[in-house]
Order: sequence, then structure tokens, then C-alpha cells
Amino acid sequence: MKASLHIAAMLVLTTAPIAQAAGEVLPAGKAQSGSDVGDGGLSAFYDWRGALPSDAGVIIAEENLPPEYSVTSASKAMRILYTARNGITDQGVVAVSAAVFVPKGNPPAGGWPILAWAHGTTGIADICAPSARPRGDRDSQFLSHWLDNGFLVVASDYQGLGTPGIHPYSNYRAHSYSLLDSARALLGKASYRAANKVILAGQSQGAGAVVAAGGYAPIYTPDLSVRAVIATGAPNLSRDAIETGLASSATDVMVTGAYTMIGYELTRIHPDLSADQIFTPKGRELEARVSDACLPELMSEAVARQLDPSKTFQAGMLKKLWDTDVDLRSFPSMTLGMPLFFGIGAKDTAALPMTTLSLVNDLCGLGNTVEAHIYKDKDHSGVVNAAAPDAIAFAKSVVGAGPMAATCKVPS
Repeated sequence: MKASLHIAAMLVLTTAPIAQAAGEVLPAGKAQSGSDVGDGGLSAFYDWRGALPSDAGVIIAEENLPPEYSVTSASKAMRILYTARNGITDQGVVAVSAAVFVPKGNPPAGGWPILAWAHGTTGIADICAPSARPRGDRDSQFLSHWLDNGFLVVASDYQGLGTPGIHPYSNYRAHSYSLLDSARALLGKASYRAANKVILAGQSQGAGAVVAAGGYAPIYTPDLSVRAVIATGAPNLSRDAIETGLASSATDVMVTGAYTMIGYELTRIHPDLSADQIFTPKGRELEARVSDACLPELMSEAVARQLDPSKTFQAGMLKKLWDTDVDLRSFPSMTLGMPLFFGIGAKDTAALPMTTLSLVNDLCGLGNTVEAHIYKDKDHSGVVNAAAPDAIAFAKSVVGAGPMAATCKVPS
């Protein structure tokens, strides 16, 4: 059965409050006792300058995470550096940072199943790396739910966020490699007692990342047993949605900040794209903050300057950004080898419900196993924990299951 798009079309959309819409970015805490503090206030731990092993998915450094950066239900919290394939060049490996949260109690026979968590948009600046600052209440609560249900959590920062090099914010190949290699890294470390049973879960930017990673996994990590994809606040970044403009239909200040980061990223990766060509003069003022401000600050400035996307970008340039490297920012496959769960906030103004339901429709039509829920009165941020009980039940049902018959459970 297909999802009913008219449900989403009739929703009254209101602008999400800035503090809730952001990807759980809080002020950076103090560096761990004894750590040297490098540029931008980050621990020197992130600035890896040594040789890297040639293989992806290898832990190269680890340290205890400061207690204030942990989450409530973790028995142990670590910060790791691991190798991941470079998603910009698709050659060689880079160092990527992550946090690891271990459940309380003893693991089941065979080890803890893994939740590879893909965070929402925080920013491009290194100070926006989630493992370098306290977790917000929303994400701490969400990850604690999974820990309480016996999942070992690895939370990647993604390539270039905290670690050397630019963070390719709109590059889902890079995010996919970072996520899949984070799970590989735990399997290669006996002390974490991880089982090769992996759930990919993400919010917003991370929701798109886990759908993409589900498409990359069979080819990139055939050794990794990805059992399910869990997505909340998911943008529709299918190739068709990008080419028809459906993916860029949201207009609130959160997406102004996000689109500005895409412009910043691409004008630094592609020499033929200049910032003056892409941005209006007012847009350039916002773009100048991307290197040292996180999403909440960018959103606040967009509000203060009354900048929606139409006032931030030169005519036709937003489409040009979406068309640049479209294969890297769209889903590599719409036929996935694992079940998918979607949590949709009825009042989401950043990933519009009608666009997510369009994605669900397309996935169902292609024979994927999909379960989707709409959560009344929940916005882009509120849907995360509203969906958690249903998402965990879905994940637990597939962790120990064999192949599942294609089914589609969606709102009618």
C-alpha cells in the first residue's frame, strides 16, 4: 500500500524553533584533563598527523570521553579515531573521529549488536564535531534508549568534522563510508565485544546518510551485516527528487543555513565555482561565518538578516549547487537489501512530510521492506524521541531475523 501524500499536503507547517531544529549543537565543553588544546579549542587528539594504515575501518587512537560528553545509560564512553575511505576522492583513507558508548551489563552471546548513529546537521567548522562537546538532551535520551535495549553505539563525526580536511557536508558517499567504517572499526576491536549485526540510524542529515549507506553497503562493505536502516526527519534525496526540485522545496531558516554550507563546501572543492557567483552580497555575509560558526548561529543570523534561500543565492545558483556532484548527494540505490523504518514529524518544516512520504512511496513501489509512522505535533527535532520506541522495536525484530518478505506499512 502506498503512503497517502494528501495527508502531508494538508498539514499546517510552522517554523521550528531554532534550538529544536538544529542538530543538537551545544557549546563546546572544556578539553579533557591533560589534553593539549589545539586551534579552535579542540583537543589535539583530533589533529592526526601520523601515518595511516592502508585499510579502512581500523581504530588508530582512542581515549576516554570526558564524563560530561557521555550519555546517561552508557557504562563507558570512549573517543576514537579510525580510518575511513576518503569519500571526496574515493581513494585512500582519512582519519575520522567518533564517540563510542557501551551498554551496562554483560553482552549477549556473540556480542552487542551495533547502532551506528548518524547525527543531524551541526555545521562544517571543526568545533561542531559532536564528540568534541556535550551531547544535547535530545540525542542523549535517544542514544540512551538504544543502550538500555542492548545496543553498542558508535557515533561518527563524519569525514573532516573535527579532523583535518574540509567536511563534505552534502556528500553522502563520504558520510556512508564514515558510518560503515565506524561499525567495521568496532568489529576489529575485541574489547568492545561487538556482534556483526548493524543498525544504521540517523536524523536529518544523518537520515539521508543512512539511506545512502544502505545503498553503498552491499558493494562497499559486503562483510558488514547491516540489518536495518532507521531514519527520522529524512530528506528526499533521490536523484529524481533533486532533478525535479522536490528536495529543495523547504524554505525556512534552517535550510538557509544548510544551503549556505553546501555553497561553502562546493566552492572550496571546485575551483570553477566562485562564492561571488553563487551568493548574493547578503548571502556572502552569512557564508563568511560557516568556517567558525555552527548551525544555530547560522540560523540566528539568517533570521536576523531575514535571509531565506531566495535572498541568499544569486538567481539560478541554488539549482546549480544541487546539480553539482549530484551523484554524491543523491542516494546511490533505491533498491536496498535491508528493511527501512521512517519516523516523520507532522510539523517538520526542514524535511517536509510530503517529500519524505514521496520517498517512502518510491521505496515501496520498488519492492523494499518499509515501515513508516507519522507523529502528530512533532517537528524536525521532536520526532527523534517520539519515534524511538517504534524504531527500537523494529530494529530488534530484524536483528535476529533471516530474510524478510517485502512489505510496506505506511500511514493510510
